[in-house]
Amino acid sequence: MRFHPLALICLSFMLGLLGAGLELDLFNLRKGAVLAVLWLLATAIAIVFLPLVWRRGPTRWQWLLAGMIALLASYYALWRTPQPSPQDISRLLDPPAKSFQTITAIGTLTAGGRENAPGQQQFWLQVEQWQRPPEKEFRSRSGTLYLTLPMGEKAWQQCQQIRVTGLLYRPSSPQNPGAFNFAQYLARQGIFAGLKGETATLVGEKFCGLNPIRQRIVNAQTAWLPAQGQGKWPGLLISSIVLGAKAVNLPTELRNLFQAVGLSHFLAASGYQVSLLVGTVLLLSRKAGVSSKLAIAVGLITLAFYLGLTGLEPSVIRASVLWVGVMAALASGQKLNTVGALLLIATGMLLVNPVWSQALGFQLSFLATLGIVVMVPPLQQRLDFLPGKIAGVIAVPLAASIWTTPILLQQFGYVIPAALPLNILITPLLALLSLGGMTSALGALVFPPLGSATAWLLAFPARWLMAIAAQFQQLPTVAVGEVGMGQVVIMYGAFCLIWAFSWWRRRWGAVAIFLLAIIIFPLIFTLQTRVELTVFANNAFPVIVAQAPGEVTTITRAEDQSKTRLLTPFLAQKGINQIDCELNITPAMVGKPLPPSCAHLSWVEVKPAILQLNFGQQRWWIFLQIPQENQIPPQLPVDQRPHTAIWVGRFFPYSWLDSLRPPTAIAIASYVSKDLRQTVAKYRGQLWVTGQGAIQWNPRQGFNSAVDP
Repeated sequence: MRFHPLALICLSFMLGLLGAGLELDLFNLRKGAVLAVLWLLATAIAIVFLPLVWRRGPTRWQWLLAGMIALLASYYALWRTPQPSPQDISRLLDPPAKSFQTITAIGTLTAGGRENAPGQQQFWLQVEQWQRPPEKEFRSRSGTLYLTLPMGEKAWQQCQQIRVTGLLYRPSSPQNPGAFNFAQYLARQGIFAGLKGETATLVGEKFCGLNPIRQRIVNAQTAWLPAQGQGKWPGLLISSIVLGAKAVNLPTELRNLFQAVGLSHFLAASGYQVSLLVGTVLLLSRKAGVSSKLAIAVGLITLAFYLGLTGLEPSVIRASVLWVGVMAALASGQKLNTVGALLLIATGMLLVNPVWSQALGFQLSFLATLGIVVMVPPLQQRLDFLPGKIAGVIAVPLAASIWTTPILLQQFGYVIPAALPLNILITPLLALLSLGGMTSALGALVFPPLGSATAWLLAFPARWLMAIAAQFQQLPTVAVGEVGMGQVVIMYGAFCLIWAFSWWRRRWGAVAIFLLAIIIFPLIFTLQTRVELTVFANNAFPVIVAQAPGEVTTITRAEDQSKTRLLTPFLAQKGINQIDCELNITPAMVGKPLPPSCAHLSWVEVKPAILQLNFGQQRWWIFLQIPQENQIPPQLPVDQRPHTAIWVGRFFPYSWLDSLRPPTAIAIASYVSKDLRQTVAKYRGQLWVTGQGAIQWNPRQGFNSAVDP
C-alpha cells in the first residue's frame, strides 16, 4: 500500500500535538527540549529502518519532513496552550496573596447551567469588573471563572450579566490516585480560578445567539411531563440527544447512569445526529422532486442551523464539515475519499484550536468515525450471512468500539463488556429518539404545543431506554489496570496494519490474541507481585485499600459514597476486580466479630474505636475515633505497639503518641499544628499529612505520595 504524502503530513501534525500533551520528564530538561529529543530520535529511527521494511512507503526525505512537522506541531501546541494574561482575574491569587479571598465580580454567563453533584449550578463567568468588599469602586479585569451558584427558585441562564459575591479560589489538583484532574480540564479551557458564589443579582442580558431557540425547544419538550422528580427525565433525555448534553441541564443521576453503561455518547449531539438529519433532508428533497442543487442548498442551510443550535461542539463540527464535503462531491459528480477528507478536517480543526487534541471527546469522535469508515465494509462482508440491515446495526457500533477501546483503557483502566451489546440493542431506539426528537424540535419552533405533544409520545421509548440502561448497569465492569501509552501505540499500530495490508488482515485473529496478551500478561504479573497500602485523602473517614497477591482489603464507612467517588477509579487503575475483604464500617460493628474473610483485621479498643490491620508484616492502627485527652493510652510492650497510626483530623492526643511511639503517623487532614509535628519528631517518628494527596506504602520504597506533585 502506498502512503499519500498529504496523509503523512496530517498524521505527523496530529501526533506532534498529542506529544505536547504527554507528561515528559527527562534529566530535568524543559518540556520543549524533551520534545525535541523525542522527535529527533523518532525521525532518525524512521529514516534508517522504515524504508527497509516498508519499501512502498514514504521516502527518507518524507520521513524527515514528517519529523520536522511533528516537532513544529508540538511547539505550536505549547505556544497555543492557554496561559493567564497579566490582567486575568486569577492573578489576584498569585503569591504573596491569599490562595482564596472574597470578591464581587460583574460578568456574563457564557456557558454552563448544568447542575453539579452538590445541587448547584455551574457556569463559565466572563469577568468584566471586580472589587473586594467593603470597597465600593470596581476595577476592570478580564478572564473567565468557573462559577458555582446555589440552585434558587429561578435558575440562572447563559448570556445573563450578573453581579456575584463569593469566594475566589484556585482549583486544586486531584488528591487521590485515579481522580479526575478538574484543574487541568479548566486550564485547557483558559480558566485558572473558580468562584464559589454566595449571592448573585441580575444586571442585564446580552445577545445570546441561538440560545433562546435552544431554550424554547427544551421547554417545549418537557412542558407536558411532570415538573418534579424523574418524570421530567425523558424530556431532558430527548433534548440532550438532539441538542447535546451541554445545552441541557441533565440530572447528575441520569448522566452517571449512561456513563456507567458506556452510553455517554448517546447524550451528546454527534455525527450520528448530523448524518441522520442531513440524510433525511436530502432524501425528502429527492422524493419531492427537488433539483439536486436546491436539495444540497437546503441541506447546507439545515446543517448550519443545527451546528449553531448545538453550540459548535467539536464532534458536530467534524461531522458537519465532512457532510459539506459529501455534498460538494455529489454536486460535482465525484467520489469523496472519506479517510482523506476526515484527516484533512481533523487537521484543519486542530490547526484552529490545538487544545482539542487533548480533549477526550474530540479523540473519541475522530477515532470512532475513522473506525466506522475503515472497518464497517469488511465487517459487513464477514456478516454477510445476516440480513443487510442487521449486519449494519452490528458492524457500526462494533467498529466504533474497537477503535475507541485503546484510548478508553488508557484513560479509565476498565472496559464495560455490556456496552457493545447494549449499543447494538438500542440502535433502533437511538434512531427513533433522534429523528423523533428533531421532529419535536421543529414542532416546538413552529408551534410549541406540537413539540410538546411529540415529546410526550417519545417519552415512552425514552423510559424504555432508561430502564434498559438501568438493567445493564447491574452487570460488572472489568478492570485492566494502567494501560501505558506504549501499549496504546502498539494497539493502534496493529489496527492500521490490519486496515492497510491484506497480509495482516488475513491474520487478524493472531493480532487480536497478541493485543490481548500485552494487556493481560502485565496485569497478571502486577496482581501477583504488588504489595501496597493506600491511605486516601478523605477528611470524613479513613478510606484505605491494602493490596497483596490474593488478598485485597478495602476499609470505608458504610453510609458515605467513598466507594463510588474514590475507590471505583482507583480499583480500575490497579486492575482489581475482586475484593476479598470489603469492610463497610457502621457504629454498630465496633467491637463485634469481623467477617471471616477479614481475619487479618481485629479490634484493639472499643472506646475509642481502634482497628488493627496486619499487612506487609506491619501493624497498622486505624483510629476510627480520636481519643479524648483525658483517656489513658494502653501500656504495651514494644513488640505489640503499632508500626503506623492513622487518624482523621488535625489533632491527636500527644500523650498517646508519646506512649505508643509509632514509627510512622498519618494524619488524614489538610494540615496539622507545629506542636503535633514536634511531638512526633521528639521520638524520631515520621509524620505524613494527606493535605497534599493520598499516601502509599510498599515494602521496597516505604511511604510516598500516591499522586504526582
